[in-house]
Amino acid sequence: MPTARMPLTTQSNRAGSTDTESLTLHAEYLPNIRQVSLQISAAGALYAYPEISLSESRRAVTVSLTLPESQEAVMETIKLPAKVTEGSRRLLSNATQSAGQGKGTITGTEREFSYRMQVDDTEFVVRDAVEEHMDSFVPWSAGDMLPTTKLRCVKCEQVILDKPSNTAAPTLSDENSTSHAGWLWKDLPSGNWAEMMDFWHCHKPDPHEGQDADGAAKQTIEDENSKVKGYGASNQVLATPGTVLVDVATFLVAAIECKGLKKVSKGHPKSINVPLSEQELQCENCGTLIGVEDTIARGWRLFKASLAAEGRLEEGSLEAHPTELIVAAQLLELIERQSARRFIIHCGKEDGILIWVFNPDMRFSNSSSQHSITSQRAMKVFFQPTADVEAILHPEPGKTSSLSLEELRLPLETYASLITALETRNAMLPPSARFFQRSWRVGILQRFERLKRA
Repeated sequence: MPTARMPLTTQSNRAGSTDTESLTLHAEYLPNIRQVSLQISAAGALYAYPEISLSESRRAVTVSLTLPESQEAVMETIKLPAKVTEGSRRLLSNATQSAGQGKGTITGTEREFSYRMQVDDTEFVVRDAVEEHMDSFVPWSAGDMLPTTKLRCVKCEQVILDKPSNTAAPTLSDENSTSHAGWLWKDLPSGNWAEMMDFWHCHKPDPHEGQDADGAAKQTIEDENSKVKGYGASNQVLATPGTVLVDVATFLVAAIECKGLKKVSKGHPKSINVPLSEQELQCENCGTLIGVEDTIARGWRLFKASLAAEGRLEEGSLEAHPTELIVAAQLLELIERQSARRFIIHCGKEDGILIWVFNPDMRFSNSSSQHSITSQRAMKVFFQPTADVEAILHPEPGKTSSLSLEELRLPLETYASLITALETRNAMLPPSARFFQRSWRVGILQRFERLKRA
């Protein structure tokens, strides 16, 4: 009998909402000025005015609206991204009393109301500093996984990574690895690691003339240690049976460990940075793109966005992360490593999108369908399509190029899912907040937030 499994779980979404809301609430925490911005959109109700009330805890607002034509009353409640001051209650009360005097702006067929509430002095003063120091933006790091965790196709649940071929996996003492019988999960170093090692080997002091035998012996020991500990000039990351190497967006495993995958050769445009020998790995059952072959590391790279983890939370349960969350982690890693805020994202084709990360860490809540009314951690971005990725990456002689622009190439399915997420998040915003300087559209990408252990 097959083991019963719980339904696949992702980030919680609000259920039971209609597709066309007459009342939508959107709130954002603005950390630089320590305020919460509340925006209310009343669709098809140009002559109706909302009644707004703040909860006793000052962490939620309730808005009610009576439609003038049908006299139907609608009500929405959302949790605010931060606790606000007691003075905010008076602000909202005065706004309700003066609403009939023409407050609010009309955008198309909607009337919008916007309010700024001051955040309570005790909110986020200590908690934010602790979170930034202890928390990580990377989902499914080595410390999150168990030796018995299995990986499945996110669509058809076909088993991709079951048990190590060598059940007696070596035990290593590493704070960044999970070392028990079963899988050994190890975090790969930061992207700066290779550059730092190259710099160290190029600039380390040369041996002095007349170095004695004892000094030469010490140098030999140092060279041997560099090979064992992984910082030698000739050292490189290689896939090892029984071990899963964890990156920001992928798992690197030995090919012998995988099952249910087939190799498919794909042609790519020569102008885009893709190795001609790259082979894609697809699920044998449903054809989903699961990963690619990594000839340099002598293994297979499996995409986190295409996988579900079994047994990580509790026995028999499946867990998957939204694609936008994985992409947001990649952008945050590039921001941390390259100090860049603008990116060209593509999937190997001529067209792509330009993304400008306006705020890499924000909190918001929204009452529209398919979005959570509770506070979520996210990043605010501006985006616009581009028809010629190559022209932006490699402009013709005489044309200026942006030195602060970084490239991020995604698998086709991941890229398509990212576009859908940006479009959906743009549509959830009030009409007046969907554009920036006309040429940029505004979007929100969900960020990973690790739950605190009890």
